[in-house]
Amino acid sequence: MKKIIVTLLLVHTFVAMQAQKLESKVPNNADIVIEANAENLFKLINVSDINNNMLGEEILKNINRRRENKVTSVSKTGVNIKSNAYYFFQKTDSISYHTILVELNDRKLYESMLKKRNVEKIQKENGYSFIRGSREVTIWNDKLLLIVNAQKSYSYFKKHKERFEALKEEGESMYAVKKRFSKLWTLKKAFSILENNGLSSSIATNSSFQKGKKKGASATLWVRNYGMLMSDVIGSLGSSVYGAMPYLSLQKGNNIYGIEEVTANLFFNESSASISLDMFISDDMKKSFKKIYNKKMNNTLINSFDHNKALAFWSVSMNTEELLLEYPGMMDKMYGGMLPKFKEEIDIVGDLLSLVLDEKAIAELFTGDALFVLNDFSEQDVSYTSYKYDDDYKRKAIVKTKKILVPDFTLMIGSEKKELLNKMFRLGKKHKAVSEFNGVFEFDKKIGKLPFNLYAVVKNNVLYVTTSKTRAVGIRVGRGDYKSTKYRKLIKNNSSVLYTDVNRLIENLPTNLFGRDERKMSAFSKENVKDAYFKVSKVKGNKMSSELRLNTNGKNGNTLKTLFKFIDHMAK
Repeated sequence: MKKIIVTLLLVHTFVAMQAQKLESKVPNNADIVIEANAENLFKLINVSDINNNMLGEEILKNINRRRENKVTSVSKTGVNIKSNAYYFFQKTDSISYHTILVELNDRKLYESMLKKRNVEKIQKENGYSFIRGSREVTIWNDKLLLIVNAQKSYSYFKKHKERFEALKEEGESMYAVKKRFSKLWTLKKAFSILENNGLSSSIATNSSFQKGKKKGASATLWVRNYGMLMSDVIGSLGSSVYGAMPYLSLQKGNNIYGIEEVTANLFFNESSASISLDMFISDDMKKSFKKIYNKKMNNTLINSFDHNKALAFWSVSMNTEELLLEYPGMMDKMYGGMLPKFKEEIDIVGDLLSLVLDEKAIAELFTGDALFVLNDFSEQDVSYTSYKYDDDYKRKAIVKTKKILVPDFTLMIGSEKKELLNKMFRLGKKHKAVSEFNGVFEFDKKIGKLPFNLYAVVKNNVLYVTTSKTRAVGIRVGRGDYKSTKYRKLIKNNSSVLYTDVNRLIENLPTNLFGRDERKMSAFSKENVKDAYFKVSKVKGNKMSSELRLNTNGKNGNTLKTLFKFIDHMAK
């Protein structure tokens, strides 16, 4: 037993060292990093699962095109598919670099995969082979393969135009000079990545990146500072060579959104597939986010629909008063940094908003709680006007009918101003846009050109807007309290939730609207899928999290195999 344990530890250590060896090549100053975790992926599937899947078959088909010695497996291309793979992005003043890094296990085999025209372009230096394109460098040795794609910054070359004019060679155009230096810098970048042997200068020692990787994740996305990255991107757009947005002049390092590190992890479990995202908020925006989003939804809204019968729902809960109080300051930080030439104007707009708006009164009218519930679908005949021309080319209007799909829904909005809302509806009644019966208001669908009837009721500090007259009357007389608990915690514990019972949603859609692909998707979903949701948490510390999750019946062993099965099902 001791020997088995020691052997397993040695194997695990070797695998970890190999993964770290590749990771150590990823620069520590990368703005974005994506890691595909081969160890976790191949706990879920085998190489044969890829080979026998439509995706694997297409990969092999492309590889084997015009090859005499056919490749029979995606594992026999010279690339070690059981090793982690990386994509990373680095933005500099002059060039933005998109890079892919993978491990090779057979250099000669990889080189045999290359097209003849690319083989003829191979150059060699210091044990490396490389092929240079107009914007791309592919470089490899016995162990590693690196592909670097370069994107020039037009603003940089425009700013340093005189300098590059002086560097022109005889008969060389300005375009050719930019291209020459871009290719030179891209090749240097490729060599600098491959020759980096120091752990301290790599992402392997970056604690934020390492903490962001979750146990069991098949892939991880990490963004160093989302706000600063977007500021740089928008700033470079504003000062582009075309001068499309000269008023955008962001200072480097300015975080316009207040969002710092962002991490996302992809999971394939036995009966669910999910993407979890963590977003870290800057200190100067953290208090504002907490005040706005850390509000729990009123129970009245949650109890006002039958959780077991809803096809889908979308809940949003925020503090309207705090939103209005914090918005001027947030607007100044965001748009003042984005449009520095108009910072004084933005300050004044923010001050005027604070003066004009009565935050408390608006918050009483709309508390910040909203819940949309989809109950059903139906087909409805609607009239429309077409035109016919006679022999003398005179146009004649013809009224025709067609079937359209209309939703049956209820929208609930928290409000503490019942009398004001009722006055507004009665004003609509005066102008014949609304009619009233027993405290239920009906909108004139001809004025709004609506394909369905719409009713409104104000009850228990909630404004209800629904397509069902029966439901509206029931709410009015107090029959709208279902006291359902199925999704209570999900809604209460998050600032926003979008949920759908996938199969019941599909079952309620008219099948005559389905095409061939829709029928195939429907059949697959019925056999494999349960429900799906997207939720956004409240703010905890300086972190706001969200999750996109698809739940299945777990028939196929895990959801990655279910995904492969779906691809094959749709390809048939």
